[in-house]
Amino acid sequence: MDSNVQWLVGFFRAQAKLGFEEGDYTRTRNSCELVLGQSPDDEGTWLLLGDAALASKDSATARRCFEQLLELQPQEAEYAVSLGKSYIQLQAWESAALALRQALQISPQHAEALHMLAMVEKMQQALQLLDDAPAVNVGRNDACPCGSGRKYKKCCLLTSTDDAMLLSLRAAMAAKEWQQAISLATDIQVRSLEVRRSDAMARYHLGQRRNTRPLLEVLLDELPDDAELIAALADLELDGESLPRVEQLARRALALDPESHLAWLVLCAFHARMGHAQEAEEGLRSLVGFAPDCRMAWERLGSLLRKQGRGEDELSVMLDWVERCPNSHEAWFQVGFVLITLGRARDDAKIYFERALQLKPDFHEAYCWLAQCYLDLGQSEQAQNFFLQGLQLKPDYDLGWILLGGAYQKIGRQRESEGCLMRAIAINPHNGFAWNNLATTYLDAHELAEAEQVIRVALKLNGEHAALWNNLGIILSGAQRLQEAKECFAKVQELDPSFHEVRINLAGTEASYGNLDLAINYLDGLLEQSELARSNLLFFANYHPDWSIERIFEVYRDIAQRFYPERRYFEYSNLRTTDRRLRIGYVSPDFRQHVCSLFIEPLLKNHQHDDFEIFAYSAVRREDEVTERYKSYVDHWRHCVGVDDEKVAEMIRADGIDILVDLAGHTANNRLAVFALKPAPVQVTWWMGFAYTSGLDNIDYFLSDEEMVPQGFDHVFSETPWRMPCPAVSYQPPANLPDVTALPAQRNGYITFGTLTRPVRLNHKVIRCWSELLHRVPDSKLMLNAPAFIDLALSDYYAGLFAEHGIARERLDIGCTSPPWPVLSSMDIALDCFPHNSGTTLYESLWMGLPYVTLRDRPSMGRVGSLILRGLGRDEWIADSEAEYVDKLVELSSDVERLAAIRAGLRDEMKASPLCDGVLFAGRVEDAWRGMWQRYCEQGEQQ
Repeated sequence: MDSNVQWLVGFFRAQAKLGFEEGDYTRTRNSCELVLGQSPDDEGTWLLLGDAALASKDSATARRCFEQLLELQPQEAEYAVSLGKSYIQLQAWESAALALRQALQISPQHAEALHMLAMVEKMQQALQLLDDAPAVNVGRNDACPCGSGRKYKKCCLLTSTDDAMLLSLRAAMAAKEWQQAISLATDIQVRSLEVRRSDAMARYHLGQRRNTRPLLEVLLDELPDDAELIAALADLELDGESLPRVEQLARRALALDPESHLAWLVLCAFHARMGHAQEAEEGLRSLVGFAPDCRMAWERLGSLLRKQGRGEDELSVMLDWVERCPNSHEAWFQVGFVLITLGRARDDAKIYFERALQLKPDFHEAYCWLAQCYLDLGQSEQAQNFFLQGLQLKPDYDLGWILLGGAYQKIGRQRESEGCLMRAIAINPHNGFAWNNLATTYLDAHELAEAEQVIRVALKLNGEHAALWNNLGIILSGAQRLQEAKECFAKVQELDPSFHEVRINLAGTEASYGNLDLAINYLDGLLEQSELARSNLLFFANYHPDWSIERIFEVYRDIAQRFYPERRYFEYSNLRTTDRRLRIGYVSPDFRQHVCSLFIEPLLKNHQHDDFEIFAYSAVRREDEVTERYKSYVDHWRHCVGVDDEKVAEMIRADGIDILVDLAGHTANNRLAVFALKPAPVQVTWWMGFAYTSGLDNIDYFLSDEEMVPQGFDHVFSETPWRMPCPAVSYQPPANLPDVTALPAQRNGYITFGTLTRPVRLNHKVIRCWSELLHRVPDSKLMLNAPAFIDLALSDYYAGLFAEHGIARERLDIGCTSPPWPVLSSMDIALDCFPHNSGTTLYESLWMGLPYVTLRDRPSMGRVGSLILRGLGRDEWIADSEAEYVDKLVELSSDVERLAAIRAGLRDEMKASPLCDGVLFAGRVEDAWRGMWQRYCEQGEQQ
């Protein structure tokens, strides 16, 4: 048994037990059946399934389980007793009596068996008086009296049992208890026409389309005038490629039953598939006209209009349904649902879900979607209560558990999310959406091994599900297995060419190969529907080696103007005086263990609280020990995960924030949409989050310095640059960094250049310059070390690019080392990239004694390297052309003794510089806040 199968069995075995303990028998049954599919002799699972079936009155499944258990353990009296109970539920009295007598043969004093047998015998005596049940004095395992040579339980007893089960099957079909009907039909020995039809139709109603189609095909010859069966087969034919047969079968069903709702629905679906949208719409409108109680007709009509992009028409149809069927809870529910899909105010949708619940108080779906409204409104506690109410009404509502899992995931409660999604999977193991979300939960927590395990198991069960292949590709990308990821994304496109989300992921892999034009092209058509596509486009634009800063700015402006909300607030009650304590609000998703904490923490922990009242608006989804430190640095902590933008904006206004500061830019989980609403009179973005403009008019200032944004470049920022003394940052090195080592060149006899940068920065300009550098410094080597280079194909690709410039592979050391300190210790000189400089790795390189040369390029992401060097006081390592860049590196590498001296003193030099002076930096930032506030008090808003 391979590891995936072992995981699968273990997972479903645990879910089966949990389901049984919680009374969720659907969950137990489905989980047990998955386990038994892999381990058919698992006695414990058979017993659990049998007990659950007895408890849920699924007597056919119970009978099957305990028959199997008696085959495995023929001397276990309890199994015989439970088998007797299942026959009692079926009212198969003779079979029940024989099972109980078998139990007493094993354990003669078994009290429960004695009691139940006495009851069954009384029932048999009563039936004998009516000549309904002649007495047969033979044991279950004895030879059958009919002379067949088979055991009684396998012969005539089975026939009498079948009769009892057939009665139960008819009752289950009448009550629309489809799963019960399938269990009964499966266990009836004589496969009569009635049994086979019941089995097929029950499977059809349960949505088991693939398994049902061949059953109906066989039945069609035997039941040529069965309109319901023919309509169902026509519906199933829609899954295939023979559309003419769909029409033929639908019209045949209508000829037999002109008012067959299902046949009308299928015929309309046929027209839609053929591209005859008008005929489909007319047919559905006709159907709701003469059959307004046909829920599917209304829903299909709405779906048809939605697919045509006619959302308002769909809403109009649903409102018409409510008007014509005012007491239909489903009509009211559907209006609410359509309002959600249209992105309308959740308060409006709530009204319809609440009305549906008034009409049907046990309407579990309405509870769950009402909960979703509250969740979207940022009221997570009320949402949770409604979710639980709905799921208590129907514990096997898998979509409800998926929604609740998403709610927990949204607010960073991973374990609760995991539990909900596991439950949804156990209820419906073939729901690829639930598997996908569970894997995403692990992915969000950076538990890549678990995520991959889950998704691969899911693919065993749902191998044709495009979203699962897409998620596997994302997981493999996260693990830097890029070639494997690309293969997954290609599989997605093969399975579902309309699955556009995969283009975002393909863009990411292509960017790692430096193919930024292709990456941007993948994203261009997805901007309307995907925030991720928009943020990735901005990210790739920053790195493009051939775009001007003006062209990049145009992209930012376009995104900001098209996709961010319009300003909501224009009046502020903040007292416009300069001699008071100012309220400063910092907004970030990175108040946690994150690279940004190395720069945010020196600011927040050094604020003067007598002069500034500090608020933190946290978008942290998974808090940690670093988060706890941040809480101690601020006067007020506001948790904003799961709270919508408008509510956060209202929170900021209620707090009376004077200056609101963005610390994230366009990075993941940012709250720039809050800034677009302009809840504070003065709003600022600090360069450290994303190193470039937000593109938003309603952010007043871009906080940087004269090095990062020199004079003459204000036109490529939507904000007004506020230039503080350089450096506009302070670095707090991690406490666990090792000591500086001796210069490697002294023992190697050659210079080792190196970088920890991500591959997206390794463009054709950088590779050309670095190749020239290696040619000019004899015997030198280059180390490229980053997580992406775990992928050997990517390493070979970049080695090939250097080979085009005459650099042999043996001069390159390409790979990944984590943590990177041993790699930095083996380098002599660090290399910075351009036109987008490296970031944190430059600070780390300096701290480990490595000098670097930077090429000063476009503001502001192309001047991070020079900002750091000016802050360090090493302006001589800043170049202004590619030729000067290479010359400075050659000159730096030419004197090994001087290089060794630089290495030995660089950490102390850095400690003594403004670059690591958090108190100085915090004071300068506070001066900036005072200056901005004074300007606002004197001049009003920046225009």
